Amino acid sequence: MYQTESDISDQTMREHVLGSFPAYMNQEDDSNNQRILNIIADMFIQHKNNLLSISKQRLLSTCSGQSLTDLAADYGINRLDDDDDFLRFEIRFQMMKNRTGITTNDVKQLIATLLNVTVNTFDIVGTDNPEEIEIINIPFSWNSGDKADVKRTILTNAIQSMLPPEYNLKDLKYSIESPSQLYVGVLAKTSAQVTVKEMA
Repeated sequence: MYQTESDISDQTMREHVLGSFPAYMNQEDDSNNQRILNIIADMFIQHKNNLLSISKQRLLSTCSGQSLTDLAADYGINRLDDDDDFLRFEIRFQMMKNRTGITTNDVKQLIATLLNVTVNTFDIVGTDNPEEIEIINIPFSWNSGDKADVKRTILTNAIQSMLPPEYNLKDLKYSIESPSQLYVGVLAKTSAQVTVKEMA
């Protein structure tokens, strides 16, 4: 959304317009001058709110529905289903291609940006092979609908493509929050089985 240091709230704009006449002119609330200024203030506020609404519908973090579909088309992405969050993920991936850093922290920051989560939500761990990594506790919130497998594949391929060429992604382990109390499901990339554990 459009950001400014100035206060552009409706009330502030109205007060600014109503106080625009010189002091020697009639400033009574029921005067004709104030009535005219109120009409002008209404017009300013309406146009300001329309512009902010247009701005909001063009921002990736706030647009939705057809506006988001149109934004995705600008990046050559076709919508899979009605999941706006996953479509935002796909757009962020297109925007971030070829921006991979060289350190683990760089890669972690890129993945966090891609998934729109904080860097302490998941971890990158090594394996016995020094050129192989695992990413654990990836928050996977798109595990629904008939496109869930496609979404997992896209996420896996996106993260692999962000890694330096010499590194291989062994596994992605997803953390899936269950609606029931204190349960977490973990899904590995190489297995279709979901293991549910009770948390202490």
